[in-house]
Amino acid sequence: MTFSTRLFSYMGCLSYLASPILGLALHPDLQSLSARAAPYQTRILATGTTYAEENNGVWQLIDATGDGIPDLAYIKTSNTGTNSVEVHIASSSSNFKTRIFAAGTTFAPETDGTWLLVPSKSSTLPDLVFIKTSNTPSGKVEVHIASGASSYKTRTLETATVFSNENNGIWKLYDYDGDGVLDLVYIKTSNTGSNTVEVHVASGASTYSRFILHTGTTFAPENNGFWSLAPYSSTRAADLVYIKDAQTGTGKVEVHVASASSGYRTRIFEGGSTFAEEANGVWSVIDYNRDGVLDLTYIKYQNTGTGTVEVHVAAG
Repeated sequence: MTFSTRLFSYMGCLSYLASPILGLALHPDLQSLSARAAPYQTRILATGTTYAEENNGVWQLIDATGDGIPDLAYIKTSNTGTNSVEVHIASSSSNFKTRIFAAGTTFAPETDGTWLLVPSKSSTLPDLVFIKTSNTPSGKVEVHIASGASSYKTRTLETATVFSNENNGIWKLYDYDGDGVLDLVYIKTSNTGSNTVEVHVASGASTYSRFILHTGTTFAPENNGFWSLAPYSSTRAADLVYIKDAQTGTGKVEVHVASASSGYRTRIFEGGSTFAEEANGVWSVIDYNRDGVLDLTYIKYQNTGTGTVEVHVAAG
């Protein structure tokens, strides 16, 4: 890996700002980008669901049936009936009205980290991931995974990582380097050494024991929305996406994207959406309608008009 000469502080250590090389010189598909002249202005879905309003866990859209369309998943992490973390899923084919899975898991309720579901290599059900970022015995961030194939009863990975415990940003699993293995990603949004939002990645191939990226970005530190990596410019890209849902210049929820191919220095999209500013749920960009373009999704779990959790989607 080639590093630049600018130093910044990362978790009490000195690290170098780097550009993502690793064979990831992804050039944006100009034709597909130009087709997005006015994205996120048309709502293609607005619906209530089988779930009453609730905020005792994590809501997520992810394919859990193998049909390629994201289903509605709820990882309930507190006040559960089973005294364990629970996974609940409602199918997209039923317009989120039919529950197709509900079960306790191998994990006791815990809130010292980040819960998420990720695609599984052994099951149509996604795997359950807990990235533990504080109060770990090792003093390091830990990754724990229970398999969808076991209905979340069997843990397939439990490991400490190269990251020291820290909670100044967003933790995710994402295939950053395109090798087919999910990497551990930390989008640091405050208290950064570079005075910008930073992206740090530990490789999944090394079981999260080796860093493959430390870099600042074009974004100043900010926490008025949702940060993630997503395949915006191409299907294999790891672009940095910021969905700003408060204190926006347009008065609307905004989407901002910096390309991985530029080392997150160049913004390739910035625009408002059809949604007014709102912070009663979870925002993300996914290809909901399977047209190859990321859509803007909103899972509204409180203060809804239907009295149920709602799913809203604006076409990309």
